[in-house]
Amino acid sequence: MKDETVMIRTGEISDYSSCLPLFIKLYHGDIGPDFKQTFKDYVREGVVLLAENSGKVIGILVGSYHLDIDWEGKTAKIDAIIVYEANRKKGIGTKLVQRFISISRREQCKAVKSRVNVENTVAQKFHESQGFTKANTYEYFLDFQEQHQTSNSTL
Repeated sequence: MKDETVMIRTGEISDYSSCLPLFIKLYHGDIGPDFKQTFKDYVREGVVLLAENSGKVIGILVGSYHLDIDWEGKTAKIDAIIVYEANRKKGIGTKLVQRFISISRREQCKAVKSRVNVENTVAQKFHESQGFTKANTYEYFLDFQEQHQTSNSTL
């Protein structure tokens, strides 16, 4: 595959079924009942970028925007990025990230953030190669779905 045959474009709601196999790989099959609606919401309110070769989706970046008090304004966040293994090491992830950075600058974001699993050293190195630096923070979450299930089971 030659690099110039890869096209990066904005995703549309109608792209869901062609993106689903990559999302299934990314999330190890853990696609919940709200996933399709979430994809639609990202298309409408966030950013979905697709890397295509010969009309086939081979990479996806999903991003969003948030107000951030620490940055005193709007920031962008890469919420998900994946490229099929057979298409890695060919600059496709770089093209997706660089397009998202360009869009984020046009949106007047103060920074672009991304979250990477602490065990995924390949993704960490990729982000560093794109100019990202490791934040000295931890991410915490409170899972309302888990709480809801627990509170219902005690009734």
